[in-house]
Amino acid sequence: MLSDDLSWFLELAETEHVGDAAAVLGVPQSTLSRRLGRLEHRIGTTLFDRHGRSLALNSRGQVLRRRIRAAVTQLDLGESEVRRLLDPETGLVRFDFMHSLGTWLAPLVIHRFVRDHPRAEIRLHQGIGTELLERVIADESDVALCSPQPTGEGLAWREVLRQPLALCVPVDHPLAGRTAVRLSEAAGERFISTPTGLNSRDLLEKVARDEGLDIPVTYESDELSTIVGLVVAGVGVALLPSGDPHLQLAGTVFVPLLTERTREVGLVWRADQDVRSTPGLLLATARHALAG
Repeated sequence: MLSDDLSWFLELAETEHVGDAAAVLGVPQSTLSRRLGRLEHRIGTTLFDRHGRSLALNSRGQVLRRRIRAAVTQLDLGESEVRRLLDPETGLVRFDFMHSLGTWLAPLVIHRFVRDHPRAEIRLHQGIGTELLERVIADESDVALCSPQPTGEGLAWREVLRQPLALCVPVDHPLAGRTAVRLSEAAGERFISTPTGLNSRDLLEKVARDEGLDIPVTYESDELSTIVGLVVAGVGVALLPSGDPHLQLAGTVFVPLLTERTREVGLVWRADQDVRSTPGLLLATARHALAG
C-alpha cells in the first residue's frame, strides 16, 4: 500500500535519528538516508536541520509530516473499506440475474444468502443475458446468474443446473397428451419466442437446425411468463425450459421435447476475481437452495 511508502518519513520525523528510525523500520541506515535525500531533492528543500548524526525536523518538514500523516490515515481507511467490500460476510454483493430466473431461482438464492450472511449488503439487478455479461465485464456487478455459458474471454463460469426443454402447448392441444414430442411434429404451429439473440430464441433455432427445420416465429416477447400467457390464450406454442414452477400456468401443458439440448444456468464472474469470495459463496448458496 502507498501508506507503507510514506510511513518511513513519519518514523524518521518522530525519532529525528536515522539509526533509530532504520532499526524500527528494519532497513539499513544507508537506505533510509537515500530515501530522505531523494525526497528532499524532489521537493527542492531540506526537511531536517542536521546536527551531526541527529536531525531536527524544520518548519518545512513539519508541514509535510502533518500532510503525510493525514494521507496515511486516509489510505489506511481506504484499504479497510476495500477489504470490507471484498468480504461477502460484511460487504457489498452486487448480484445480477436474468428476468426469467427472477420468479423462482434468483429469489431462492437471495433468500438463502441473506439468511446465511445477514451482515452482507446485497444489491440486485435484472436484465437480459447479454446485458448482464457486459455489466460483469465492466465491474458493475460481482456475479450474475444467467444462461447460457458465455464464450468470451476474461469470464469464469460455474454451472448451477441444466433444464430440459419442453413444448408448451394449450391444455386442449392435440399434442398435450403426449409423453414426449419432436419439434418437427409442431412445425406447422405458430411459434412464440423471445427476440433474436436471446437464449430461448437461440435454443429454438438450434433444435430446429438439428432437425433440419425452419421455424418462423410469429410473436415475440422478452418475458417467458408473457410467452406462457400467450400460449394459454391459444395464440401459439413455445419451446421453453421445463422445471420453472412459475411458468407452469393453468391451461398449459409442458410436453418433454426429444432433444439432447438443454438450457444451462450458472454463475458468471470475472476470471480475475477470487472464486473463494462472492462467486464461491453464491454458488454454494444456489446449489443448497436447489437441494431444498
